[in-house]
Amino acid sequence: MHDPILGWHKSQIRVYYYRQVRHHISIMRLLKAAATGLIALTSVGLVACQKSAPTSEKGASGQSGNVFETGKLRAVVVDDVLPMVDEKDGKYEGLSFVVLNAIRDQLKSASENKSDNIVIEPVSIKSAQDGLNKIRSGEADIACGVAFTWERQRTLTYSLPFATSGVRVLAPKGNDGTPDSLKGKTIGVVKDTAAAAVLAKSIDEAQFQFFSTPTEALAGLKNGTVEFLGGDTLWLKANRQATAPDADLVPAFPYARSSVGCVVADTTPHLLNYSNLAIGRMLTAYVDDNKDVRTAVNKWIGPKSQVGLSENMIGDFFTIVLATTAELSKGS
Repeated sequence: MHDPILGWHKSQIRVYYYRQVRHHISIMRLLKAAATGLIALTSVGLVACQKSAPTSEKGASGQSGNVFETGKLRAVVVDDVLPMVDEKDGKYEGLSFVVLNAIRDQLKSASENKSDNIVIEPVSIKSAQDGLNKIRSGEADIACGVAFTWERQRTLTYSLPFATSGVRVLAPKGNDGTPDSLKGKTIGVVKDTAAAAVLAKSIDEAQFQFFSTPTEALAGLKNGTVEFLGGDTLWLKANRQATAPDADLVPAFPYARSSVGCVVADTTPHLLNYSNLAIGRMLTAYVDDNKDVRTAVNKWIGPKSQVGLSENMIGDFFTIVLATTAELSKGS
């Protein structure tokens, strides 16, 4: 039976993620010849570079210093975007911050660390494009919860994925979300997002209303400015109950699917390496039934969250990522 949220059979998930993670493997350049003559990644793959990180005290952006010297991990925060970010009174939570906390802890124990402590410093942005530009320029060190696209990969360095999602639409009941059913409709989207680009290419005869931020887009759906809202499946699912509880998440199969991970700047030596190691350890802990990690992840995408994924589904995806990239398995 396929999952009603993501619309995937498990076999489809495995095929898709074999292809997606294979991309990460080729960039990380950590292949070694196995005794059988096949090529496989070792556990060292979790700490290897996808792109060469600068080894001097100045990153590619020319910024002086780095996380190990300043003690600040500057993280892009894209609005209040469940399930990735939840901000209340200046305090941040969400799946992205579960990952960021793991990366922060990994950096603390790094041999290069010269600071007494490392804290996460949120960097507010005006739009999705503004956030990615801050990574490119070195004004921020990392952004987590970023959907993979081949276009972005040309100028951004991605970590291992920690989630998967797709592009779908919240629509009034009776609309199945197919291109024919959306002809002549106005669909709200967040400007400069991967989802906006996918829908624009997929639905020829629809109109699009662009919002600067996810919060503005959700408000537009709630107040009736738009009847349809397109975007990332996890985001739409996490916010449907509070925004449009009677809307359907359509179509049954997403217009596009992508992995979700972090993108890192060239501001700190080996930041990508340590990010991959932290993510790999987090995924492994979940698969190995670590209570603290399961609680932290499940809060945002698990069975009792608005996203409502089963522990088995989350664990299966994490296992696929680990097994494909690092030959890790439960209990390893």
